[in-house]
Amino acid sequence: MISKSCKYAIRATVFIASKAKENVKVGVKEIAKEIEAPEAFTGKILQTLNKNKIVTSLKGPYGGFFSDEEQLDLPILEVVKAIDGLGVFTDCVFGLHQCSDDHPCPMHFEYVKTRSQMYNSFKNTNIRSLADSLSEGFAFLKNPE
Repeated sequence: MISKSCKYAIRATVFIASKAKENVKVGVKEIAKEIEAPEAFTGKILQTLNKNKIVTSLKGPYGGFFSDEEQLDLPILEVVKAIDGLGVFTDCVFGLHQCSDDHPCPMHFEYVKTRSQMYNSFKNTNIRSLADSLSEGFAFLKNPE
């Protein structure tokens, strides 16, 4: 399963990317508010995303976080990889170290299909497409008030 940190990271990445067309840099405070996450926690997540070149950070009075063209074309899988690693797509749902077709856990055969579909969705969906659906009002990052 994807961690809460990873969910926030995906939301933050998409929000930052949604501002790319306007050439706007956004600060941690604004990002945290938009993704409904604690500010300090958001800051740590953004450091990891910046370190992994998923978003870019610029310091100073005109600074903030932004996405460049190459980053917009990254698959969402890169965010998962940076925050949780790819184990979410390979590890046993029961936490067994030796789970396989030959030695399956009770959920093995069903979960293998699900995680494979999930992996393909994350691999084939880029940041730009999610940011566009957000910018165009077809999708949302916040719960309705």
